[in-house]
Amino acid sequence: MNNIILKKNFLLFTIFSIIFAIFFLYVKHDVGNDTSISEWLINYNGGFTRRGLGGEIAIIVANLFDFSLRQSIFFVQSLTHISYLVLVFFYLKNLKVNIIQVFAIYAPLFLLYPIAEIEALGRKEIVLFLSFIVVLFLCEKKNSKKYINIYYFFILPIVCLIYEEIVLFFPFFAAVVIFQNNLNTFPKVLKNLLIIFFPAILTFVYIFINPLSTEGHEAMCAYLESEFGERCYMSANLLVKNTIYFSTFDVVHQNANLEHYIRYILIFLIGFFPLNLLVSRNQFLKKNNFINNNFKLNIVFFLLYSPSILLFIYGYDWGRWIHITYSFSILFYIYLLKNSIISNNLKIKNNLWKIVIKKKILVSLIFFIFAFSWNPKTVLTGDVASIPIYRIPYKAFKIINN
Repeated sequence: MNNIILKKNFLLFTIFSIIFAIFFLYVKHDVGNDTSISEWLINYNGGFTRRGLGGEIAIIVANLFDFSLRQSIFFVQSLTHISYLVLVFFYLKNLKVNIIQVFAIYAPLFLLYPIAEIEALGRKEIVLFLSFIVVLFLCEKKNSKKYINIYYFFILPIVCLIYEEIVLFFPFFAAVVIFQNNLNTFPKVLKNLLIIFFPAILTFVYIFINPLSTEGHEAMCAYLESEFGERCYMSANLLVKNTIYFSTFDVVHQNANLEHYIRYILIFLIGFFPLNLLVSRNQFLKKNNFINNNFKLNIVFFLLYSPSILLFIYGYDWGRWIHITYSFSILFYIYLLKNSIISNNLKIKNNLWKIVIKKKILVSLIFFIFAFSWNPKTVLTGDVASIPIYRIPYKAFKIINN
């Protein structure tokens, strides 16, 4: 099957995603127990705390435009999500892709996931995705090395103040730095990364050693109540209970069983299969920096996946973690492809493959089943959801009709 330009169908998919993202964010913004809203209620009015900058931004927007706090959060969530989807579209639109790359881009672990599983929509990982796709655009500029280094130095600490779990995905950012700066020895890599990431690392360390006190949390909640009539609940309420000190293992796994773990192993194997197949079939084209001098492509991706294991050990929202890991991974793969850092081969010596690939109707059916017939739920113990491409508009129609 010949390579195709992604643009036309991907534009329709992006418009579909934007429309329903805005719709569901609007529906969610007035729900009294929505987790995505509770994340954005965290602020600094009880003292410095992790994830507080997002709430401060929402409060500033509310005061500036005379919004309610929930309207402000809806505005911030919508702006970040739309910006991310638009940037992804422009980054991918002119790609000529083979059939496996189409599968990888439309995987249900990527762009479709937040609107298929709306409990994950509006969460702060969208800020991480947005910060990374901006980096990939900077890579296309002249003097990209300078722009990226400055961007990391000043922007990553800010992102860390919004959602500190970005540190687990620093390896993706670091890999881009190594490629763009052509760092070819370990001492150069270590020196440059320490300088570029120093403010972000310092920010994370400060967050780690300065947790919010119980009194500070009560003051923060009192401020929300007095100024905006909002209570602390869900993420805002758990801020001082669920820490970043590796203390949540029992909470996460006490209700899980073998079936849940096997299900997520299968979700990873199936959801990541097209991407991992592409990675396994290709290789670095040049030997000009520390990464491609010392590692094979599949080893690089394994190392990039590895830090996120901590999320699965100490976090309950396994659907979100696999979505975050996949999103960074597919965007990084496309970066390597667009910048001719890796080859773009799809040579599969298999007779069954040759037969299947010639049957367009069969390929289309397999693609629909893979991309649009399932998605993981948000939490570890949740079952796999079915047919999101149907459930998304159906759910919206039911909400409008009622």
